[in-house]
Amino acid sequence: MGLKIAIQDEQGVNQVYTTIGSTIERKKRRYEWFIKQLNALDARNVLEIGCGNGEMADYIARNTSIKVTAIDISPTFVAEARERFQQPNLSYELIDFMNFHLKRSSAFDFVFGNGILHHLAAQLPEVLKHLHSLIRSQGGMAFIEPNLLNPYCAFIFGTAIGRRWARLDPHEMAFSAGHIEDLLAAAGWQDISISTRDFLVPGLPVSCAGPIKWLEPMLEATPLTSWLAQSNFIFAKG
Repeated sequence: MGLKIAIQDEQGVNQVYTTIGSTIERKKRRYEWFIKQLNALDARNVLEIGCGNGEMADYIARNTSIKVTAIDISPTFVAEARERFQQPNLSYELIDFMNFHLKRSSAFDFVFGNGILHHLAAQLPEVLKHLHSLIRSQGGMAFIEPNLLNPYCAFIFGTAIGRRWARLDPHEMAFSAGHIEDLLAAAGWQDISISTRDFLVPGLPVSCAGPIKWLEPMLEATPLTSWLAQSNFIFAKG
């Protein structure tokens, strides 16, 4: 699909790919979806978990007046983010969020992340409870995560050859919408909304992306095909 690694973490198992072809539009519409969720709750002070090279946090900070704190456990990623992006309402911090504890008075309005929860699949119940502790009482959360029911994701996450080819962390595992919904409810989240969508594969030539974009709204709107989409778009309130 033309994807090339632009930067990797210290272990070489988490990577950021070069932004080419269909990836450009795919990223932008995801970033815009996150902004929509933040605006829906009038969030002013937000936390991004697993910010990677910092691109999404920068996009949100540049296009809103929201104060964005973006954290990651990789020194390589945080150093890259700090070098590339500077905004007055943006900061990058080297933090393991599971060891990040806040007083309720200093809690965030919103916590979010793009493709991070599946890295923590083995401890998701604890992760979701801890995320809940980082927001104010009327705050919220939003995450976009790979859908295990998608054939490509099933191959990548569910087969030994797929996991080796994708250089997955041994602990990474995608999940279905039903699975994460049950875990969210058990962790105390409310007003849970999960939509399974996105058929635009990253790294495609722009000319190939057109037909997929034309078909995508119909595929996402039909129960017979929507469950095959690549990603779970997750939203919940505290």
